[in-house]
This record gives sequence, C-alpha cells and structure tokens, in this order.
Amino acid sequence: MFARASESRLDSLYGPLIHLMRADERGRYGRLGVEAKRSYLRQFWRRRDPTPETPGNEAMVNFYGRVATANRIFREGGAAEIPGWRTDRGRIYLRYGAPDTVLSRPQPSSTNPYEVWRYERRRKLKFVFSDLTRFGNYSLIWTDDRSEISRPDWRLLLGPEAVEDVVRF
Repeated sequence: MFARASESRLDSLYGPLIHLMRADERGRYGRLGVEAKRSYLRQFWRRRDPTPETPGNEAMVNFYGRVATANRIFREGGAAEIPGWRTDRGRIYLRYGAPDTVLSRPQPSSTNPYEVWRYERRRKLKFVFSDLTRFGNYSLIWTDDRSEISRPDWRLLLGPEAVEDVVRF
C-alpha cells in the first residue's frame, strides 16, 4: 500500500492516524522524507497487526475502511469542505466504529438538530452531537467518555425537551 504511494498520498494516509496514535508517536512524521514516511507508516501498522503471521493487516484494512465510510457519511462544510474523518462524528466513528444505536432528531421544533450515539459493546458510552449552525455541521457537545471534552453549556444548547430525550435514550 505504501511502496508506490506519492508523498501526498502518504500524507493523506497518515492524517487520520492522529485518532489512533499514542503520545510518543506524534510529531515526527512531518519532518521525514518520502522513504522515511513509508517506513514510518509500515512500522506504525506492523505494531498494530493482530495477526503478523498472515500477509494482510486486518487492523489497517478495517481502519482505512472506516476512514472511507467516515469521509462519505460525515463530510461537512460548504465551499471549504471538511473530510469526514476530521469531524467530531468521524473521529468518534474511527475510534469506536459504528454506534450500537442512534437517536436522530434532524428537525426538532424547539432546538437545533441533534444526534445521540450509544455504544454498549466494550463499555457503555454516549455521545451527543448538535448541529449548532443548522448547516449539517454536527459538533460533539456532551459525552460520558472521559477522554473527550464536553461543553459545560450543553443542556442550554439542547433545551429541556431534548435533554430529557437524551437522558431517556
């Protein structure tokens, strides 16, 4: 995958990895030449290969499949398009996969559109996204995932009816 890729292609393959990287893996890639970038990406994925004895890397294939899905489903912006993997919903999708259940309120009467994603597989998590612009740009406003930041005013942004809806979900 990396052997014949151009530098711009390598960079595009690297970008979404920020959602998987450990702190000690960050900051080196940008200073590398093309061959060193190829080597970096090979090593990155070699460390994450669940079955190194097989020719394929299932984790890498799965991840880049999720990137393609995130780019297709969660792309945002108008003239300044934002790839799906760079959006809040895309980031959560890359980290955790598809949610187990989704509560979608695209046209609520008393608040901005919002979505609630619930995960129940490994540990129970809930993410609340709201379209604060009303242009289809959903931002993460609340979650019980301690590795993510919630907005302190999320209840005001949603309004009492929606908050009740979120809590019940």
